[in-house]
Amino acid sequence: MNNFEEVISKKISKTIKQERINKKLSQKELAEGICSQGMISSIEHGDYIPNTAIFIAICSKLNLSIDKAFLKEKLNFSNNTYLANTTFKLCREHKYTKLIKYLDDQNIIASLNTNLDFQTYYYYYSCSIYQVKHDLLACQHYFEVAISYSMNVSKPIPKNSIELLLLNSLGVIYFQLGRNKEAFKIFKIVNKYSSTISDAQSENLNVIQYQQGKIYFDLAKYATALKLFLSGLDRINKIHGNFMLGNYSSMILKCYQNIK
Repeated sequence: MNNFEEVISKKISKTIKQERINKKLSQKELAEGICSQGMISSIEHGDYIPNTAIFIAICSKLNLSIDKAFLKEKLNFSNNTYLANTTFKLCREHKYTKLIKYLDDQNIIASLNTNLDFQTYYYYYSCSIYQVKHDLLACQHYFEVAISYSMNVSKPIPKNSIELLLLNSLGVIYFQLGRNKEAFKIFKIVNKYSSTISDAQSENLNVIQYQQGKIYFDLAKYATALKLFLSGLDRINKIHGNFMLGNYSSMILKCYQNIK
């Protein structure tokens, strides 16, 4: 293997081995119906990079699904536990149309008190609009409104995870609107402050480098995308999380196949 392949194999092997141990499976049990025990051993030792079919089968057995939700941890509203629980439940169940209708209720809007409440509200609302209608201009508007509650949109300095998520999401929208220069400027700010915010260990932040990496992947800049995906996977391992673990691993393999 060359140095590039060694990096890939090391990351994939560590992920598979750790999740196998977490699930209390032997190599033989993991291999059953997929491949030989010897191949699992080679993968876990970093001697072999699995193809997509084998990797997907392994992930399925390890319950490393591709997560389609945009949050792992609940976002809180001040003095409104019911609102926090309901919005999070609808989000995790991908019931975005129902979530939009719920958030449109004037009583919900009237219950918001703090800047953080409004930012959380608009984050849920904008992400749901994106999922259901893919209305980029509406998403841009709501993300910018949310950010303006605590930051200067042109020179933002994020202080917590919701501000970081709002900025990164706005960067994605800017890119999809063809405003690449503004998008990459925002991503630079997000990456600069991602380790200094008050709740930097939140698993919700696992989406950030995945979203950025997908943009570079779609631009066929696979080396840059790979760097972001590897960094995101390192973050997940560092905080001992699992949210987006399957997503990152899958994209790392796709980058490898395209670069190869």
